[in-house]
Amino acid sequence: MIWFLKDIDLLTVLLRAATLAFEALLLGGVAYLLVVALPAMASQAVEDFCRRGIRMAAIALAVGEVALVTASATLLMSGSDLTLKDVTTTSFFRAYSVSILCAIGLWICARLKNRTATIAMLLLSLLLLVAMVSISHAAARIDHRVPLAILTAAHHLGTAAWLGAMPYLWISLGRAENVDEARRMSQRYSRMALLGAATLVSAGVAMAVFYIGTWNAVYTTTYGVMVVAKIYLVVAIAALGAGNWSVVRRLASDPKPLLSRLRRVAEAEICLGFAAVLTAASLTAQAPAIDVTAQDRLSTQEIYARMHPVPPRMTSPPLAALAPPISLEAAVKANEFAPVINSDANDNAWSEYNHHWAGLIVLVAGLLALLSRLPSMRWARFWPVTFAGLAVFILLRADPENWPLGPRPFWQSFTAPEIVQHRFGALLIVVFAVFECAVQAGKLKARWASYIFPAMCALGAATLLTHEHAAKVKEALLAEMSHTPIALLGVSAGCTRWLELRLPRSRMTTVAGYLWPLCLALVGLILLNYRESA
Repeated sequence: MIWFLKDIDLLTVLLRAATLAFEALLLGGVAYLLVVALPAMASQAVEDFCRRGIRMAAIALAVGEVALVTASATLLMSGSDLTLKDVTTTSFFRAYSVSILCAIGLWICARLKNRTATIAMLLLSLLLLVAMVSISHAAARIDHRVPLAILTAAHHLGTAAWLGAMPYLWISLGRAENVDEARRMSQRYSRMALLGAATLVSAGVAMAVFYIGTWNAVYTTTYGVMVVAKIYLVVAIAALGAGNWSVVRRLASDPKPLLSRLRRVAEAEICLGFAAVLTAASLTAQAPAIDVTAQDRLSTQEIYARMHPVPPRMTSPPLAALAPPISLEAAVKANEFAPVINSDANDNAWSEYNHHWAGLIVLVAGLLALLSRLPSMRWARFWPVTFAGLAVFILLRADPENWPLGPRPFWQSFTAPEIVQHRFGALLIVVFAVFECAVQAGKLKARWASYIFPAMCALGAATLLTHEHAAKVKEALLAEMSHTPIALLGVSAGCTRWLELRLPRSRMTTVAGYLWPLCLALVGLILLNYRESA
């Protein structure tokens, strides 16, 4: 268990992502209730849902904060002589305690329907925001702490008003008693979301200028690469939001079909939004680019040497030529919490071979999915079968130090977080392959079954965003430069496929139907050029 707790990128980042998401949902729910639902004179059903959503988000945030502070405290005590009493005097423990109490207070206020509770809800939200900002990068700065804290608070507020409130709009539109009520809520939310988006982007740009510092740091540090990923997601959400803005303006002319489209596109926006929240959580585990020393930054020559196209490796060294794995006990004793395997040229060649064959499989799947759009190529609709082979390939080849190829037994291998991620990824691929093949073949006609593929794409991409690649800073960044685009393409494929399935047939669904296979093919091409050595 201590091994698992010490993997910052697997446990702490995931818990941080959960708390950021629940914070956005909680503050977004309060904003939606006070700025949208109540002023728009929403029905009692909508108001009750908003209050119930706030209560659920408050409980989820409190539970997530307890788990996060427990994991952080355990990690801190296991690596030092500090006692639990010492930990309770730290600033991060106090900040988490305040945020937990605020969440409980908001849960209570959401149950009460009076003016005092409403005012208290607003004050508790502001106090919760202060507590969350106090454990951010801004609070840890020596210089420019106050302006950075203000910018961080604005960034959180913008996220809540835009992305955190969006699920409430999505549910509210389905519960509205009539089209007029739906239009009033949509119009008020659109104005709030526009202001929230402007606040989020403005504060984000200002923080990026400080935390990144130079254009060179955008592509020479992990922090810069993750910021670019976040920008991509925000731009994608904004593009969908702009389309929905025009839909809101036309609701009076053709309400029912436009209202349905508004909700369907909002679903994709919500998915992209919480992918952006996960990216933000990953950023909190990285040192700001401005703090990364010159020796830990990549040079242009190093990037070119690793990233320029070369023929893929289609053969691998024998298993016996690989370096012997480090035992889990030895790694724990040595306080080494990177992936538990030695590495040499043969290990790099083995990994590159795995990535290149995986890329070839994904490329073939994407091309077959693209060809299946043609009436004369309907046989290509069985493209999901290729992913079953990919899952078996990952299980057998991804971790040669573990069962079934290596000496480490099956259950013992699950104590290493990176192996857990690989096994979980293989399981997701199997689930996807089975369901999508049955859907494409017409054997499984249930509507929900067709949503497995986009859900698996989004979930797999989210898993990749939290992936620990290497102990060395430069090696981690070089891996990040190939894995992050794959994650973004995975999210894009999932969302475009979702839109194709959920929206009525139109030009938008036709474009979406060609985009997601193209995203798969691009993932394959990136994997085919993956390398672990120059």
